[in-house]
Amino acid sequence: MSYQVISRKYRPQRFDEIIGQSHICATLRNAIKTNRISHAFLFTGSRGIGKTSTARILAKSLNCKNPHEYNPCNECQNCKEITTGRSLDVLEIDGASNRGIDQIRDLRENVKYPPASSNYRIFIIDEVHMLTKEAFNALLKTLEEPPAHVIFIFATTEPLKIPATIISRCQRYDFHRIPVAQIVRLLSEIDQKEGVDISDDILMLIAKKAEGSMRDAESLLDQLIASSDKSVTMEDARKILSLIDYEFYIDIGNEIYQNNAKSLLSLAGKIIDEGINVAEFLNGFSEHFRNLLIANTTNSVDMLDLPDNTKNRYLEEADKWISGDILRLIKIVTDAQIGLKTSLNQRMHIEFTLLRMGAMHNTVTVENILDSIKNPIYTLQKSQAETAVKETLDLFQPGKATGMKSIKPEPEPEKKTEIRPIEKLTETINQDLDKNITLEDIIAKWDTITEKIGDGNPSLSTFLKEGKPHKLKGNVLEVMFKNDAVFHLNTIKSRSAVVEKIIEEVLNKPIKIKCIEDKTDTVKSQKTSKFDKMTKKVMDVFSGEIIPT
Repeated sequence: MSYQVISRKYRPQRFDEIIGQSHICATLRNAIKTNRISHAFLFTGSRGIGKTSTARILAKSLNCKNPHEYNPCNECQNCKEITTGRSLDVLEIDGASNRGIDQIRDLRENVKYPPASSNYRIFIIDEVHMLTKEAFNALLKTLEEPPAHVIFIFATTEPLKIPATIISRCQRYDFHRIPVAQIVRLLSEIDQKEGVDISDDILMLIAKKAEGSMRDAESLLDQLIASSDKSVTMEDARKILSLIDYEFYIDIGNEIYQNNAKSLLSLAGKIIDEGINVAEFLNGFSEHFRNLLIANTTNSVDMLDLPDNTKNRYLEEADKWISGDILRLIKIVTDAQIGLKTSLNQRMHIEFTLLRMGAMHNTVTVENILDSIKNPIYTLQKSQAETAVKETLDLFQPGKATGMKSIKPEPEPEKKTEIRPIEKLTETINQDLDKNITLEDIIAKWDTITEKIGDGNPSLSTFLKEGKPHKLKGNVLEVMFKNDAVFHLNTIKSRSAVVEKIIEEVLNKPIKIKCIEDKTDTVKSQKTSKFDKMTKKVMDVFSGEIIPT
């Protein structure tokens, strides 16, 4: 006899054997007990969680000649024929390959005939959402008022694609994803029956990879058993099934915490070189930070579906993180998962993601900012504040690696403040403002001012050279530009704060500047004014601004 895969060999044959769907099994058994059998059922849920198996068990229970506690006996002729798919009274139809109106018309003709040797004629339509609109319309009348001996059971993974007119004529049962613990328990029982030694840690990884699907978990287990000789190690499991151990994620998380860019690049290369599926890696990495977040915020690991030793590791790791940093890292991983679909270079994509995470600096909370404003004695360290503000701009700027730790402002040494009468303070301020700075002083140092501006912004310095100090009124300096340099005038006017800051540094006195135009040449002034109006119109249309380069 040919080999039978585990998912078929250990397929549930009774309501008691279905795991994770006790709410549905209890309802169906009670419906059989009270003889309140609907003429149409709709089973919905993700793949591999027992929809078709439950439909077959329901069909056997309704047609079994010797039921036991409303479970099929699996020994009578009817049960055996349904189990092997040879029953004339229970027809399984694939909705994907029999989706047209002609097939539904044939079904409508078949429902007229009574069962051959059973209580009911049962039609199980799998993936019913694949039927065409015309096929659904052809099924409506028969589905609403079928013969008394006919029962329909529909199964689908996408109930939203089924017309509401069909759903309203059925009893709907929503199947749940199977919990990881229950999958592990059943896989362990299968291991014992198959005579294979596989640790619970490996079974836990298989169950997590299956994402709630019992069939997927059994297929992975089948593959693992086929590749080994009665005993499977964690290393074998990782290579064969492309499973990623949680320790690998913890190691990467530690390198991110230490901002170790070199190690992160090495790990990114390892992911690509070892053929690890990048999408699965990112999914697991997102779950890793979720585990950290739960352990950090609840100070407990009871909510984690992980082996005990792995739970303890997460509890230890969570102590050094703060929740704000973990949330931001989860956001980066989520962005990477979305961007992976359109990425042309997966190596570069994963490298960029890990470097971006490693370059992320610690979170500055609103409370920190408010404390620094309310109480000047306790202020944020200047380097920390600058780092938080410039994080996006300086994301990949090389520098000394520092760990992402919570900001704990250190108190500055207390300073003695001299309290002076308000009259004396006002007199001092007036004396500072009345320093003897003349227009000649400014003209003498004008080249120094333009050169210092040029150190940080050469183009702005070039524009300022088109203007000359003209008049000083109090602390307001008039800078005159030629009438053909209106563009330069407007640029300096828009960036006056930068110029005023440099002037104050050179003269040691705050000076405001006022840009004026030389109107001696009327013709040139008119041409320049026309050009200026045109430029302004273009800026208004495109909501633009002039940026010196």
